[in-house]
Order: sequence, then structure tokens, then C-alpha cells
Amino acid sequence: MEITLTTFLIVCPLVFLAGLIDAIGGGGGLVSLPAYMLAGLPAHTAVATNKLSSACGTALATFRFIKNGLVNFKLAIPSVIAAICGSYIGAQLSMCINETILKNVLLVILPVIAFIVLNRKIFKDGGDDTILLNAKTYVTAILSALVIGMYDGMYGPGTGTLLIIAFTIFAKMSIKLPMPRQR
Repeated sequence: MEITLTTFLIVCPLVFLAGLIDAIGGGGGLVSLPAYMLAGLPAHTAVATNKLSSACGTALATFRFIKNGLVNFKLAIPSVIAAICGSYIGAQLSMCINETILKNVLLVILPVIAFIVLNRKIFKDGGDDTILLNAKTYVTAILSALVIGMYDGMYGPGTGTLLIIAFTIFAKMSIKLPMPRQR
């Protein structure tokens, strides 16, 4: 694939916009993945490129959440393990799918996920600010991480929003962040 000036001028601003959207509220992959495909990247390469940039942003955000004392490690560690397993399965499934079929699947999934991410009525914060660590919370968080991890490994955009929806609706966790500890 040859990168032309036109491709560069189209993709760079879109990817910058995607990063901005992701930093503000998530869902930037809904902009960057189509931008990569518009640039002519094959579907598998576009998904992988999108995963690399989103993984960097996620790592940075995770570090900041940990630094501010906002991570419950008792719940996070098993959820992360489930998400990694799910992502592996999703990536393996993605590699088994023909390029043309994957491209068509991506074109169908994109508007559905965009609708979910942009539909603020889905966010019903009925959770408590304190996390109740019971069996239901663990099972819900781990299953959500596994299933959404599979989606993330196969496709990806909107994963954070889907996790927030799953954790607030099914695990009854609060969407509000507790105030960070003063240092």
C-alpha cells in the first residue's frame, strides 16, 4: 500500500479527532477504524492498527486511574484476565474470517455500536458509589469482560462504553468516580 499526500491529509485529522473523542468520552475507534479503511488498509490491518493506538490510550488511562487510587484490584485483576482471554479468542476468530466477509461485518457492526455508544439513555446509573464485592458482582464483571473482550479482540470500537454499560446495568456499579485521594 502506498501512502499518498491525500491519504495522509484525510487520515491524520480523523485519527487526531478519534484520539480526542476517545480521551473525552470513549468511542474514538468509531472514527479511526473507518479512517484506516478509507485509507485503503485491509480490514485485518485496519483493526490491528486501531487496536495498537487504542491499547496505548488505554494503558495511559489505566496508569492514571491507578495513580489516583480509583482501581479496585480485587475486582479488576480477574476481570482483566477474563478480558485478555476473550480478546485472544476474538482475535483468533477474526483471523479465521475471510477479508471480504470481515469488511462487510465491520460495515454492519459500526453503525450498531455507534448507536449504542451515542445513545445516552442506555446509561442508567443506578449503582452505589461503593462496590459491593459479592459473587454476583464478580460473575457479572468477569463474564462482561470475557464477552466484551471477545468483541474487542475481533473488532474493538466502543469497548469501553460497552463495559461501562455492562458494569452499571448488570453489576449495579456507579458510573461516578469517587473523589481521588488527596496527596
